[in-house]
Amino acid sequence: MEDTIIGSQRSRIEEEPLFAEFELAGLIGAELAEHLPEHLWLVFEIARVIESRDTALGEHVAPLLERSATDGEEPPPPALPRVAAEEYEADLICHFHELPLIYPYQFLLPEEVFYQRLAERSLWLPRPVPPRSYRFPSASDTFAPDPRKQKVYVLFDVSRSMNSHWRIALAKAIAYVFLLRNMRELGTVYLRTFAETVGPRLQAEDVPSFQRLLRSILLLEASGRGTNMQEAIEIAIEDIRSSHTLSDAEVLVITDGAAHLDVERLLALMGESIRIHAVKIGHERIAADPAMVEYYARKLGTADARRLIELQERRRQLQLELQHANTAMRRSMLSHDIGVLDRMIADLADRVARYATEHFGSDIEQLSTVFVQLDDIDPAVVFRLSEQRCQHLEQLAQALLAEFAASPRTEDAERMAALLEHLRQVLRFNPDAAELAALAHRIEETLQGYLQRLRTFDAELMPHAPMLDHIRVWLGRGSAGRLSLAVLLRILWRRLVRWLRRQRQVRIARVLVRRWRRR
Repeated sequence: MEDTIIGSQRSRIEEEPLFAEFELAGLIGAELAEHLPEHLWLVFEIARVIESRDTALGEHVAPLLERSATDGEEPPPPALPRVAAEEYEADLICHFHELPLIYPYQFLLPEEVFYQRLAERSLWLPRPVPPRSYRFPSASDTFAPDPRKQKVYVLFDVSRSMNSHWRIALAKAIAYVFLLRNMRELGTVYLRTFAETVGPRLQAEDVPSFQRLLRSILLLEASGRGTNMQEAIEIAIEDIRSSHTLSDAEVLVITDGAAHLDVERLLALMGESIRIHAVKIGHERIAADPAMVEYYARKLGTADARRLIELQERRRQLQLELQHANTAMRRSMLSHDIGVLDRMIADLADRVARYATEHFGSDIEQLSTVFVQLDDIDPAVVFRLSEQRCQHLEQLAQALLAEFAASPRTEDAERMAALLEHLRQVLRFNPDAAELAALAHRIEETLQGYLQRLRTFDAELMPHAPMLDHIRVWLGRGSAGRLSLAVLLRILWRRLVRWLRRQRQVRIARVLVRRWRRR
């Protein structure tokens, strides 16, 4: 009975989707930057809300993430046991129990190589997939990824205005969910960030590159001093037209919309083959100052804007004439005309300012085939844990603590550190979750004890022991400069006991293979 309980706890830990997300995003089992964005751990909670059609946020974002209703829902690939199927695709094993399904030739590998690949889950098996029937494209008002040509060019706004109202966290969650769905469909994604300048182009077309792209998105900082969306879209269009690998790619813009676009020019560049889809976060507005009016008067094509420019030019001419007038009567007439023009210019400037303020950020909507307008999120609502979610996190924390107490493992310590960081952020918006807070405190105490034991290891087992003095300095700093516990444990694990974990995985693989062969 006790073995069954332990086994169920281990299964809960190994199959927990949250840990799978952390690992896929590079937060577990990989080197991390020492500085992590404060909102990073809450991105996963926003993503969970986005993926649910039972929430208002999920309902609004759905058109950008789901297939067209005419294409229907596509079932996930079937799992064990093996079933007859019309089509198969090669895939890496996900669990040890899939070992009987691998391609037979891999059993001919040298024993050490076989066990190594089994431990790394890099053995191949044929995974059945449902056959796909293709039809002629149909008109649709939703963004419908096509598995035959799934290429998306993402433009991600990192201007400073994205720091307001959790916009950067929401944008990351949208990109995160979008990328996960593209990865499952073996799509190709290109990404550029933009602010006052446009960032380099990143590409993801397989699992490793998707993981790198996910990690780079999660670590983005919104520190740009402008929003040069015009140049970003022009560069994306130029990339698509100049590269055959980007043919048929569609542009997805994630922004707060705080930018003006030359719609006519962009429409001409897009032509009939390039489509833009956009999600605009928040309702950003601009202050109507004279410099803004001057700028938008030249950008806007309205009658008021054209008239304003004409009157301003006429006033400059009269001002020059006034400077060279020879008689008092001439100067008086010119001054009177300039006064009349000033009143007309002030009235037109006010109307241009109102128009620019009201339509600021709407240019991207005119360009978009699919446009989604999102309100700024309310953290008290979005980050509020449901009773079911709270119980799930409590059970996960209890399972981790029980397993770690029975058999301390470095990988479990890393999971606990990641979960602790996640709980700390979530508890900020759930002050009444007393049980969850108590479990977070227990996890922290357990990890502190584990760290203390690491400090007392024999020198032969700790060849990099001098590094502990450096870490102790980090721990002695104030909270603003303290190295997070998750990063600390990750450094210890990666640099000190990586080979121990590898050896343990190989031993586990050998045991599983022997059991399977005996059957």
